Amino acid sequence: MANITPFTGIRYNQSKVELKKVIAPPYDVISPDQQNAYYEESPYNVVRLILGREEDRYASAAQHLKKWLGEEILVRDDTPALYMLAQTFTDADGSSITRKGFIGACELVKLDKGVVLPHEKTLSKPKADRFNLMKATQANFSQIFGLYADSDHKIDEVAGNIIKQTPIVDVDFEGVNNKIWRVDRNEDVAFIEQVMKDKQILIADGHHRYETALAYRDLRKNENPDHTGKEPYNYVMMFCTNMYDPGLVIYPTHRVLHSLQNFDGAILLNELKKYYAVESLGSAGELRKKLAAIQRYAFGYVYTGSYHLVYVKQPEEAQELLPDDMPPEVKALDVALLHSHIIGKVLDISVEAQEQKLYFDYIKDFVETVKAVESGKVQAAFLMNPTPIDQVRSVAEAGHTMPQKSTYFFPKLVSGLVFNPLW
Repeated sequence: MANITPFTGIRYNQSKVELKKVIAPPYDVISPDQQNAYYEESPYNVVRLILGREEDRYASAAQHLKKWLGEEILVRDDTPALYMLAQTFTDADGSSITRKGFIGACELVKLDKGVVLPHEKTLSKPKADRFNLMKATQANFSQIFGLYADSDHKIDEVAGNIIKQTPIVDVDFEGVNNKIWRVDRNEDVAFIEQVMKDKQILIADGHHRYETALAYRDLRKNENPDHTGKEPYNYVMMFCTNMYDPGLVIYPTHRVLHSLQNFDGAILLNELKKYYAVESLGSAGELRKKLAAIQRYAFGYVYTGSYHLVYVKQPEEAQELLPDDMPPEVKALDVALLHSHIIGKVLDISVEAQEQKLYFDYIKDFVETVKAVESGKVQAAFLMNPTPIDQVRSVAEAGHTMPQKSTYFFPKLVSGLVFNPLW
């Protein structure tokens, strides 16, 4: 199954830079304003590598990487290692939560082999972007987020001893504390490798980058007459965490409608009443509590000054609204019902238009979503419950995919903590 191996990571030289000023979120969640802010934060911020604003961002990233290595702003470890990562944050209830895992080099395997499992579809444009960056820099700057299932928590035995030591990285970023430890003791590395040998890995975040890494491997393989399969380009940097880790948190991603001609929120509400039970509520706070209390097939629907709980009373009712040829694992998802029936059928927004976000978009925060409606920035919103991890796993193991943005694993992995050179 999964082949995980150590790698000789490249890290920022903390004697020359202040780490919190040079790290950033993953490239695909950085807005233009944030991009500019990270540029201003430090001339060595990782944003110049993962999401440059130069005319040729790929050549620029390669130049920065080479220059920073030459100046020892970035330094490469002397020996290979795995990297234990613990991220600690405070949830909405004020509780402190720590998600643990390790970063390693995962051997690239085609997605149809059943070793690495996707759960979301990918789009060609972001894959082309990441491919061009990988060709220019020959490096992984951000970890793919992978999940494996181990109800016995075997790797926790090793992790428990390692995290008692002094971390090589200890940095707060956007409300999350990130600590990293090198795992280079032969016995510890061998134990983790052995545990992972019989595991499948579910991609939680980073589908585009994984498929890009596959394409890059094939490119380098075809260019190398002495290819052995052991070269660094046969692997991709991945953060692996246990599905049973108590710190694994999934948040929902809400949907907002925009740019629909002649849209009337009340008319859409009446259409929804033909298919769903609808409960009108007095506030967004009341809606949030009611929505959280329903485990399946429920949405919040908000248009200006109006809050409604939309749900099916029996699961069988939802099945009748979904296509007969939709796999049962996908039919179980709230997001499948929303996208297929409400967005696709009731609002008549095609799959192609959905992929291009022509008439709707995504917002992660509940309060921000409601404010977007109330301010008139968007026409209406559908508020979601999080997708349970068991449903994510069922879809992936059955070989199917979910609608875009079906899951939001929190916190995001930080870019800039460690890089994986592919040379």
